[in-house]
Amino acid sequence: MISVFALPAPALCEEATEEARVGVAQMRPGEKKEKDDAPKAKSLGKDVAGVFVNASVSDSGYSPGFVMRGFPGGLTLFDGAAHGFTSQEVNLSTVDHVEFYKGPSAMLFGKALGGYGGSANYIRKAPTTETFARGTATIGAYDVYRTTFDVNAPLNDAQTLLFRMTGFAQSVGSFVDYVRSRGFLLAPTGTLILDNGDKATLRAEYSASRLVYRDGAPAAPIFLHAPRSFYAGAPVYEHETPNAADFTFTYEHAFGADWSLTSVVDYSLNGNQYGWFQGWGYDGLHSVTLGRPVRTHQASRSFDAQLRLNGRFSTGDIGHSVFLGLEHWDYFFGHDEKFARDTLPNIDIGAPIYPVGVDFFGAQWANGAARAWSRSVYAQDLIDLSPQWRILFGGRYDLLAQRETVFDPLGALSGTSSSTIGKGIRGYFSPRAGLLYRPDDETHFFAAFGRSLIPNISVRVRGGDAPPPQQDTQYEVGFERRFPDYKARFEVGLFDVTRDHVAIADPADPGGFYALVTGRQHSHGVEFHLSAEILPGLNASGAATFLHAVVAKDSNVPSQAGSDLLGAPRRVFSVSLDYKPEWDFLRGLELGASYYYASAAEATLPNVYGFTLAPQQMLGASLGYRFDEHWKLDVSASNLTDRPNFTSGGALFRGEPRSISATVSFKY
Repeated sequence: MISVFALPAPALCEEATEEARVGVAQMRPGEKKEKDDAPKAKSLGKDVAGVFVNASVSDSGYSPGFVMRGFPGGLTLFDGAAHGFTSQEVNLSTVDHVEFYKGPSAMLFGKALGGYGGSANYIRKAPTTETFARGTATIGAYDVYRTTFDVNAPLNDAQTLLFRMTGFAQSVGSFVDYVRSRGFLLAPTGTLILDNGDKATLRAEYSASRLVYRDGAPAAPIFLHAPRSFYAGAPVYEHETPNAADFTFTYEHAFGADWSLTSVVDYSLNGNQYGWFQGWGYDGLHSVTLGRPVRTHQASRSFDAQLRLNGRFSTGDIGHSVFLGLEHWDYFFGHDEKFARDTLPNIDIGAPIYPVGVDFFGAQWANGAARAWSRSVYAQDLIDLSPQWRILFGGRYDLLAQRETVFDPLGALSGTSSSTIGKGIRGYFSPRAGLLYRPDDETHFFAAFGRSLIPNISVRVRGGDAPPPQQDTQYEVGFERRFPDYKARFEVGLFDVTRDHVAIADPADPGGFYALVTGRQHSHGVEFHLSAEILPGLNASGAATFLHAVVAKDSNVPSQAGSDLLGAPRRVFSVSLDYKPEWDFLRGLELGASYYYASAAEATLPNVYGFTLAPQQMLGASLGYRFDEHWKLDVSASNLTDRPNFTSGGALFRGEPRSISATVSFKY
């Protein structure tokens, strides 16, 4: 199930719960979420206006990344809260459903969320008072084998001690030679309900995997015609071993019907080893250049603690729903590199010969560490002036500190022998405001303004000071109309986003080690969404986005000014149909069809005349049948026309060809 925190209107609408203070999750009219439904990587976000999946979508157990309103998706949200300013990979087996926050409504809990393009909010599976065991087994094209399980049970008769365990294991191949991965995840969660109604929840998660990374291909027109199985790297060398552990403790206390307090503490550890190349690219003829191999080991640690107070009160005839919070975040990142002295031979596109190993004899090295922390306070007041008018004021103050050290005695990383240190501390205020007018219960007009910040972590500037963060400013107006008799809803929104202090390469440092923080990017556009139950059991949904996202300023590469941003096609459309027959003899059958279109997009920055990616078009279909209350079969097919859909993020990635998968689900 996909919910949409579409625009600021839901953040100001009638429901006065904690959700309503920051946005209200909305299902498509007529849609019913079954308890064992789960979001699917191949379709996630494709029916949401303003969202573009700028990734090689495959049948994976992990969420893809998103571009929202022209900008890469901001922070990863879990249960409505970001763990600091960092993003994380999300395994969908742990997720109940996904919500999309866009525009100023993305400043959930007063937090300025990594940019007002938007963010995905992953609502994780939590313990309940039910007793059940669920699982799935999936087999699909390109050697996809995946199993998931979900077990929930109260641990005492009073149902005050609850436990839930979710898990995942998969092995996935690819249509690209050598690319493969296998991994697993375990996520136990326990909840204790105290006599006074307080609730304490402890959640743990551990995941590990091994994979051969897919490089994509250099951004040159010749690679649009390379064999789809072509691997542009050294497969024997480009293996990774990521692993992660995360612990979250939540305590909830209600002072009464109108006031509640929630505290959240999250601690996560991540580590990985991977290979890359200094000099990966295109030789201008017919080969991929690899250059010097580099092996990196990295580790990160993130600690985040939040205290949030929700309340309601009145001043005369005016009602207030307030939201107050404190947050402390501390992030550390360490890395060390080993550089081979010799370059690897080029890889011919037509007759590839891959290296069989890498020699690190006499290798050079470099290492470094970065730390950032913030101490923040945020507040928000949703004011009911009358049944027709509602206004919102909020803001967040972040005291942000950064420190980075790099030790590169041989100049292997930076191009010259160097030992650098960067540090700084500064405060930032991010305001937010909104206005809603409701002539009746089914019609909403709204306007909103918001500002956010995004720390430029691990961006190095000359002079030893930490760089200022990116700052986004967005304006938005919109309209929503619901038609209860037809189970339909129509939404339209216009937005304008400006991103300042974008890090760009320092022209005095051709190696790219140092940066300038002077760039500016700008996006504006309009979004539409329409959904309805057009016949009994037949639900239709359509979304359309028209936008123009460009580089507004770049003092290093003036030719980039006016260039379209990567991953920002100017038009995106999607249509989906879901049908559940209501006749008894067809009960249990589910049919679906979808069509997705994204217009031609630029492949490079600055944009190169004549080098654009062809429009994406994807036709999908699904068939499901529930045999009884325990067993269900789902079969889905994607890219039925087998189009070679490409995306670009600085490298070219070919989308997955025609594929089909089948999943058997059980529930007891």
